[in-house]
Amino acid sequence: MQIINIYTKKQASLLAGNTTKTSKMPCKSYSLPTENCITGSKMAKIIGSVCHTCYANKGNYHRFKSNILPTQKKRLHSINHPKWVDSMIALIGKDSLFRWHDSGDIQSINHLAKICEIAIKMPKTKFWIPTREYKIISDYAKSNIIPSNLIVRLSAMFIDKAVKIPKSLQGLKNITVSNVHTIKPIGFECEAYKQDGKCLKCTKCWDVNYPTISYKNH
Repeated sequence: MQIINIYTKKQASLLAGNTTKTSKMPCKSYSLPTENCITGSKMAKIIGSVCHTCYANKGNYHRFKSNILPTQKKRLHSINHPKWVDSMIALIGKDSLFRWHDSGDIQSINHLAKICEIAIKMPKTKFWIPTREYKIISDYAKSNIIPSNLIVRLSAMFIDKAVKIPKSLQGLKNITVSNVHTIKPIGFECEAYKQDGKCLKCTKCWDVNYPTISYKNH
């Protein structure tokens, strides 16, 4: 595999693909193919699960799939490149907030380790990563510390059913959860649905002081 030095965002994007900018987020984010979600691709086959009606398979994601999917695949294949961490640092730049995976999920312990390495090297940036890969998080946390500026939100598997934090992750400050509700919130209610589907000035998903966020099903 060719090793190159990363000097500019342009060079970084050639290696790792561009970051994404969704209409909802107050910051840049990162997107991978939903078909490569390890847990999510299985949950998508179950009626009543959150993944069965995944937002990342609808709307603009679906409408512009022919353009979006190839770029997502490029990002996916770049993760194991030795310069991926440096590339992502260059792409994130001096941003104060960053969201991992507005589409897709963690691929492996090695992938998570690299995400943690980026957080360690960028202490002034707050990172949020929603994930259904509970086991990967648990396995990593057995012998590693998740950086304090990386907020991990264990995502709900089913609508209107609260996430249960595995015993192996209980007590870790930056392990939080996100639920999905139809009528009654299970935790602090995300108000994006009242704001044209946008976060606007809200940054609670990046805030450890909000250990449970509940999103209205959409």
